Amino acid sequence: MEIDFKPTPHREAAETIRSKPILAKRVFDQLLPELRNRAFTVTGIESANALQTLREQIAGLPEGVRWDDAKQEIVDTLSPILGDGAESRATLLLRAHGFQAFNASTWKLAQEDDETTHLQYLATEDDRVRDSHLALNGIILPKNDPFWDLHYPPWEWNCRCRVRTMSADQVSDERHEDIKRPPEGKLVLEGPAKRKLEEGFLVRPDFPTGISVLPDERPGAFRFHPDNMVISLAQLKARYDEPTWEAFKTNCQNTQITPDFTLWDYLSIHGGDSFDEKELARIAEQTERQKQTTDNPAIADLD
Repeated sequence: MEIDFKPTPHREAAETIRSKPILAKRVFDQLLPELRNRAFTVTGIESANALQTLREQIAGLPEGVRWDDAKQEIVDTLSPILGDGAESRATLLLRAHGFQAFNASTWKLAQEDDETTHLQYLATEDDRVRDSHLALNGIILPKNDPFWDLHYPPWEWNCRCRVRTMSADQVSDERHEDIKRPPEGKLVLEGPAKRKLEEGFLVRPDFPTGISVLPDERPGAFRFHPDNMVISLAQLKARYDEPTWEAFKTNCQNTQITPDFTLWDYLSIHGGDSFDEKELARIAEQTERQKQTTDNPAIADLD
């Protein structure tokens, strides 16, 4: 059973989806893992018009379109291209981009809200949820705890988990309830349980012998954190060695999105890199031109 978001408008989540540039898969694959969440592509779809339609249909979800209705719109767009694979791909696209946008908005609001002190992890409790994600279900930690750096959902590919914001009073109420719970069942993690979690290990009622909740940190593994939606190139550069960074930069500079607008231009203006006023004006002009371009071979191949 799919989660059916309440049909209430959520403009910020919709804008997060619409702001993702449309890239051909070959260009998308050149991006560093932290940047892939900021772009939009669909494997097997090369038409820019089709990609723009799909992006708009996904953006309808946070604007109030019900899950099943949004999914059917996407299936109708994908069916002539993917055939029998359209339905499963539609579900995947809604999860990937819809969940990311909702969770990113929740993170932003939580960090800006003084009343929000903690976040609670909520797993999707069905037969498809990963054990490592189910083990985290219900745990409560401060909103600025380092745990969220690696485990804010979706923290692994196709993760359907969420978080909810909590005030100090709500956390106090849960602490009161924790008195009645066994040590492995407490939700507000503190003390020894918190220290174990910091080591990537957790003991819970459904996992009495413990379970690893370490993320996959191999090169190229899926990564998501809401802050990466606005990470600057300077911050990103600090995460990589110089040869890796220079290779990435060269690839981006050689990848044209439009005839006068490269992938590096896009990342620079959206990633906070510094340019002089003349250069910024040029990039801004090309950004506007890129928005007006519907079918361009550099973005995605023509039909």
